[in-house]
Amino acid sequence: MTKESKNAADPVTASDLQAPIRRDSTPTLFADGLLGGSIESGVVRLELLARQFDAETSSLSAALVGRLVMPSEKFAAFVAALTEIVKKTQPAKTS
Repeated sequence: MTKESKNAADPVTASDLQAPIRRDSTPTLFADGLLGGSIESGVVRLELLARQFDAETSSLSAALVGRLVMPSEKFAAFVAALTEIVKKTQPAKTS
């Protein structure tokens, strides 16, 4: 859907175009940590936990909030990418 110019000599610019709205339906998952993991039949499964308030005991307890599943042959690259992110969160070392 573009804006047509009344005069063929007038250019149609990017600002004349209606920008598509991107709606990302990917759910966001918050986790405080890793509850556990396993490798079975070439698949890595990581169980993610979040600390939640337990009204019965009036304390925080771990609750499973999600499971990340990926082929084991992709896991090493995944861990390497996470390691690079961790390095960015560490303060720079000075000598």
